[in-house]
Amino acid sequence: MEQLKKKACFDNLYMRKEYRIAKGWEIFIWICLPLLMILFLYLGIMPYLEEKVNVTLAIILTPFALGLEFLLILGLIDTKKNKLIIEKERIISVGVFKTKSLLIKNIKGFKVDKNYLFYFSKNENEKKIKVSRYVGGFGELLSWSQQFFDDLDVEEFKNDEQKILENRAYGMTPKERADNLLKAKKTTKIINVISWMVALSTWFFPKYYQIQIILCGMLPIIGLIIFKSSKGLIRLDEKPNSPYPNIHSTLIIPSLTLLIRALTDFQILDYSGLWVPVSTLVLVIGYIIMNDAYVHYNFKKGSTYLTLLGVFMLGSSYAYGLIITTNGAFEEADPLVYDVGILSKRISKGKTTSYYLELEKWGPQNEIDEVSVSKNIYNSKEVGDKAVVYFNTGLYKIPYFFVIQ
Repeated sequence: MEQLKKKACFDNLYMRKEYRIAKGWEIFIWICLPLLMILFLYLGIMPYLEEKVNVTLAIILTPFALGLEFLLILGLIDTKKNKLIIEKERIISVGVFKTKSLLIKNIKGFKVDKNYLFYFSKNENEKKIKVSRYVGGFGELLSWSQQFFDDLDVEEFKNDEQKILENRAYGMTPKERADNLLKAKKTTKIINVISWMVALSTWFFPKYYQIQIILCGMLPIIGLIIFKSSKGLIRLDEKPNSPYPNIHSTLIIPSLTLLIRALTDFQILDYSGLWVPVSTLVLVIGYIIMNDAYVHYNFKKGSTYLTLLGVFMLGSSYAYGLIITTNGAFEEADPLVYDVGILSKRISKGKTTSYYLELEKWGPQNEIDEVSVSKNIYNSKEVGDKAVVYFNTGLYKIPYFFVIQ
């Protein structure tokens, strides 16, 4: 009887209805995307505007600009053409390249994330239909979906939670498993919050530099120990609606902070001593994370290989950041000081503004080189002035330098 009532209600409400991108977003896209197209067009032809064509720059920028132009054109076409049609017996998604449809009676349920609403078919061979949150009337569409279809996120959460409570690896009794799940959630919440606090303070207020670098280096290791000791209860990363607690922030945020500090605080003169320790650390981290990957990951899915790529990028960021920052932060030898003549100045403007000085040869730097400096140093110097360069061999014999004034 309930299903009949729902069907009657559906028949009355949705004989046919179309959902397109909201008008405000459509106007915004039609203003911004053409402006971006002009910008990338300029980037593509910029190398050819010089009296002497910069071949290297042309090889890099031209394909990059053409690719982005193509994507922006697709975005404009998609804005004009894309729509979702709800009919009495089916829903239809019209896109740039293809049109997909699902029979109402064959819809298994829906899922929602921060960007899209997805409809899934009972037939696994049929592809899902996705709808952007930026369509006009999205709230109405979501309400309709909740009324007529199962929320698969809720079902998956219940199923995963039930699997946890039935898994003897997490405790001998259901109560013990539930207690361990609650304890794991509290533990991950605490260490994730601590990781954010340490990372942000290191990023913006590096007053206690050595201590902050040590903490940023230790937190991902502690996170990995917690992950390995949880026997699969704690995940490295997990979808938002999962009952499994995760340590995503503990691994990612301190690692990125170390990378940022390494890139901004130290200019490396010779990288040859860097690759062995970084490669070794990346391999160790990769092994710790993935040595039992066959238990948790399906290698027939493309998403598993994206996970492997993510692990490699995470390990590389952490290893490079940790090696470079500790190489400089814990160097005990006094630096060698050089007064170096300034040959030219340059400002680079993009998403951020960078300041550069071209310096004469100095000490072990046997070539004229351009170095990045702070805005204050840049403004205080003129061509022909002297810049003071501090040079150190580094704790791990990775030589670095920086301009102090």
